[in-house]
Order: sequence, then structure tokens, then C-alpha cells
Amino acid sequence: MRFIDLFAGLGGFRLALERLGHDCVFASEKDELLRDIYGRNFPNGPTANGDIRENKDEVPPHDVLCAGFPCQPFSKSGAQAGMRDETIGTLFHEIHEILEAHLPAYVILENVGNFERHDGGRTWRIVKSSLAKLGYEVRGTQHVASGGEGLLSPHHLGFPHHRERFFAVAALDGLPSEPFPPRNRRASTSMISIVLEEDELSSQDRAETRIADHHRRCIDHWNTFLAALPDEKLPSFPIWGDEFDATYTYDGGTPWAEAKASVNGTSASTNGATPAPESFDQLPSYARTEADTFPPWKVRFIKSNREWLSKIQDELPEGWVSGLQDFPPSLRKLEWNCQGEERDLWRHLLQFRPSGLRVKRYLNSPSLVAMTSTQIPILGPERRHLSRVEGLRLQGFPDDFHVPASRDATFKALGNAVHVEVVYEIAARLLGNSGPVAENAQASLSPTRLLL
Repeated sequence: MRFIDLFAGLGGFRLALERLGHDCVFASEKDELLRDIYGRNFPNGPTANGDIRENKDEVPPHDVLCAGFPCQPFSKSGAQAGMRDETIGTLFHEIHEILEAHLPAYVILENVGNFERHDGGRTWRIVKSSLAKLGYEVRGTQHVASGGEGLLSPHHLGFPHHRERFFAVAALDGLPSEPFPPRNRRASTSMISIVLEEDELSSQDRAETRIADHHRRCIDHWNTFLAALPDEKLPSFPIWGDEFDATYTYDGGTPWAEAKASVNGTSASTNGATPAPESFDQLPSYARTEADTFPPWKVRFIKSNREWLSKIQDELPEGWVSGLQDFPPSLRKLEWNCQGEERDLWRHLLQFRPSGLRVKRYLNSPSLVAMTSTQIPILGPERRHLSRVEGLRLQGFPDDFHVPASRDATFKALGNAVHVEVVYEIAARLLGNSGPVAENAQASLSPTRLLL
């Protein structure tokens, strides 16, 4: 079958469908750098065109439309103003116009995990309704919170990458009864299956994956914390180190509200007087709000932290609490997601996030998103960051796939890419195989063969 690859990125859709024996007849990608990379990875067949808004008239007849389109809110004024289409002004509108013009037999769409619930579910309802009006039967993955079977993630198919995404499929002549692969069909392989051996790393890899000195010190500092509490059950909530000996008000009002009340000599909500800023400089960053109250979840976190930290503080080595202040605010938080595991951070998968140092079992990588270089996961046992090749493996791309020269650009592209094998599984169910090419591809897609 002939397919088109819209918002192509690195070309995950194309890689999956070509493995099934289908032919790409058109591709589109706005980013000039990614268009160049796309051409190097797919030298045969069509190169990627630019912005689809400027070249949709060049789209040829096709049987399958594939798109991982950006999530955008739809106009609430469209229906009120009697407009023909509420999607006008969004990139889905471009997809809709292409579908109207060509009516391909099949559609495969991918988006962020929250897409189904975006704008209170309105965005997905409009997309689904737009496709149905064109004659398509439509099915989307449904979040468990909405009563569905859940989103799709590579770890459901045996790959060590936890990356839940929304998928939708549509067909003019009806969908198969089970268009999506079953969750947890295969046991997930460990991160070990995608990690390069030390002698496989190039000099560039070694330089790029080196952990910054202050991050190493932070990991070691929190390791000292864990070592001091060998028998203490660690909490399920994030540990906020700034709550050691903290006394600012949090329940019933914020420090800002309290200061306003003091300035005004009356209630916290009168006159809008501005308190002196000096005291606010001493507050944790998450407490420096000009709201009168903290949200309930933050009140719970602060309360839980103060109670737990006061209980264990005497167990810590002298100077540990004061030493924590040597690190920036985001490094003074610890998210321990390894209950029952060895209390050595260097045995686990680590990630520095704005919410703190996150620790997970050495099984599945956290989702690769369009992250900054400091958020690239750390392979604790290897004492380094994830390499580019390992990032490719996590997303189902081959080791020799071309990527941008910049490391940050590489991981941004990987974070925006579709997982090749998840798309492959969906497309195989929706479109069926296309002969020997597909059969050979199926044989090559076990996690063991792909990842080692």
C-alpha cells in the first residue's frame, strides 16, 4: 500500500511501514535539520517536504495516512460562529483537508498520552467526530482513568522503555476487532539489553555521557542519606530536603498570605500590600507563591515530609542536612521508586528532573521526551548518561540510524519520535502484511535481536 508520513520527525512511521512492505509516496517535516536527517536515512523514495500547511496540494493519492501531529486546542468559537470546522487554525485541520481530498483507506495517528483528556476530552471528541463524518470507523486507545485498557507503551511489547502514548486508527471499510496489540504481551527486557559495553563507546560517547561533577556529588550525598537509614521504610512521596527544620506556615495559608496580613494588620486578602521580599529568599522555591493558599497536594507533601524528616533526622551523619544546601533546589529532592531494592543509587536508573532526583529500578527507561541534556537518564551501574545509540535502541531505531550532530538535538528528536515497534504492531494489525518483506521483518523484531 502507498502511505504518507506527516510530521515525520526521524521517520519512525516510515521505518515501521516499510518493514511491512508498504511504500512511502510523500513525507512532510517542518524542521529543516530533521528533513536533512530524514533524507540521509531514507535515500530511496521521496524526501521530506517542508511545512505541510504550504505543500498539502502536492500530496499524491495514497492508501494510508500516518501522522504524529502536535496537540493543539481547538477553537471554541468555531461552532458558535457557524464555522464549517472547529479545527480551523490547527495542524489537525491540515490532516482533515488531506483526508477530504484523498479519502485513504486507513489512518494511523499518534499523540501524547494526555491527548484523549486534553481540554476535558473535547479535542479528541472533535477529531473523532471529524473522521466519522468522512466515513471512517475510528478507535483510540483509552486511558485507564477513563475506564479503558490503557495507553500503549514499548514496555507492553517487551522493550525497556516506559513511554505511554495515545494512538488512534481509522478505516473506511471497518476496523479489525482488536486493532491494538495486547498490553504486557511479552515480559519487558531489562535495561541491560540495550546498554553498550564499555569498549563499544567511542571517545565522543564517553565525553557526552560523562556525569557532571556536581551531579556526582549530589548522588553520593543522597547515597549517604540512604546508608544512614538501612532499616527505615522510605516514603512513597518525594523527599523534600528543604523541609528539615522548616517552620514557615503552610496549612491554612502561605507565607505570602501571612506576610500580607502582617503588613496590613488585617486579613491576608486585603489591600494588596506587598510584604518585604527578604524573608521569601529563604523559603524553598516551591513555597514562594503569591497565592493565599497552597494546593491540597502540596499541603500533604509538606506535612508528610516534616513529620517523616523529624523522625529520622537524628539518624543522619552530622553536617548532612547543612551539606544539602550546597546543591540547587531541584537537587535537594529525592524521588525513591525502588521500594524493596538495594539502597545504592549507583545500582539504579537515575534522572535529574525539576521535581528532584528520580530513582527507578534498572528495568525500564523513563520516557524520552524533548528533554534538556541534564534530564537524559543516568545508567547507575555504568556511572554515565544514556548514549545516543542507546537512545535509538530505546525508541526501536537501528544503531546506524543517522541523528543530528548535536546531542541535545538528538535527544529532542528521539523524544518527539514515535516508537518504531509500537507503530509496527499497530500497522500490522490494521493493514495486514504485504508478502515476503513483511514476513522477514516480523522475524527480525524480537526484542532480543533488535536490542543486542
